[in-house]
Amino acid sequence: MLSLNSRVIISPCISQCDLDDHDICIGCYRSAAEIGGWRSKSEDEQIAITIRCKKLIARHLDDN
Repeated sequence: MLSLNSRVIISPCISQCDLDDHDICIGCYRSAAEIGGWRSKSEDEQIAITIRCKKLIARHLDDN
């Protein structure tokens, strides 16, 4: 039986990539370092970053 890697790559990316003056993406709120090292992060790290980013996006939307 063939076994495939079933790991799903999660990402908060919304394809609106542009870094602000603090090297934070204005689309997904990840830092440049987080974006660059995304594939090497563990699934738990990706989930934690995604949750943090989604909270920041929600807060930004609530402020506008």
